[in-house]
Amino acid sequence: MRKTLSLLSMLALAGCSTMSVNEAIVPLQTETAKMIGLASSDELTISNVKAGEPDKLGGQQLTYTATTNKGRVFNCSSMQTPGLLASPPTLSAPSCNPVQVHQ
Repeated sequence: MRKTLSLLSMLALAGCSTMSVNEAIVPLQTETAKMIGLASSDELTISNVKAGEPDKLGGQQLTYTATTNKGRVFNCSSMQTPGLLASPPTLSAPSCNPVQVHQ
């Protein structure tokens, strides 16, 4: 019974898919712009996207910098959950904190 469950778990995980950091930029840009309250994602630049180590279920924490056209800078993060079989990977709503710019 245990071997059967292990085999089924391995097969389910074999069908998991994740986004590369480059593939994640557009959805991160869209969701971050909404969260910050911008009219369009064109008003925002996403940079320094880094993926953390996958957890036991394959989820990864993505961290990145979001900069508005007006110069506001935010440190942000989002959790990427892998897609199973036919479903695509998903990103959680971003969490962002403004960066204090010293002048």
